[in-house]
Amino acid sequence: MARSQCGFVGAVVCAALLVSSAASAGERLDLPGVVVFRANAAGPRPITVLLHGMCGDAARTCGHFADEVTKGSHLVCPRASTSCVGGGVSWPERGVAGAVEAAVERASGALGEAVDEARGRTLIGYSMGAFRAVGIVQAGSTTRYPRVMLIGAKVALDRARLQQSGVERLLLCAGSWDMMHDPMQRESQRLRSAGFTARFLDLGAVGHAFTPTFARYLPEALAWLDSD
Repeated sequence: MARSQCGFVGAVVCAALLVSSAASAGERLDLPGVVVFRANAAGPRPITVLLHGMCGDAARTCGHFADEVTKGSHLVCPRASTSCVGGGVSWPERGVAGAVEAAVERASGALGEAVDEARGRTLIGYSMGAFRAVGIVQAGSTTRYPRVMLIGAKVALDRARLQQSGVERLLLCAGSWDMMHDPMQRESQRLRSAGFTARFLDLGAVGHAFTPTFARYLPEALAWLDSD
């Protein structure tokens, strides 16, 4: 792994990533309104929730994350409810938090005792899904998401509301060709200057889309989110 990819994770974590297993994603479960990839690791495991983008597809988006996420976590991918003319689905303006929680409850019911909620969940949002993720964690009440990762979205974040919701670590990400790159980088710097635990991760020379190179950066992102 190149030094630039180690970034803010640190030498010890990077060494672990270098020898990590290349195991494929866990068992896939297709449930009403949600796609679930079961963790490959033994014992009860936490949940990572991923919200796809505009006119997206939950299974396709989660396909970019499943191999890495399921090494230590169940991956829960709620499906949005508004159909797009050209295919795919988008998130409505309202009711997203309730719909996502209902999807997670269905997934948890299917996973049973394999779920561990002791450390809370990780919430990942891509593009429109990032905006909806912000809506969930800035709603003004405590959530179950101490770890949040937002990809490719020009978001405005409120430190006080994030802290009130229980968010402990926030990672903003974008490719250098994505128009969201510089605004997200500035937002992470602003939050960090205000004393909030936030970072920005440059995803390399890519635009507003997932490419095969994304897999290089995901271990670093997840390791930082899970660190103390």
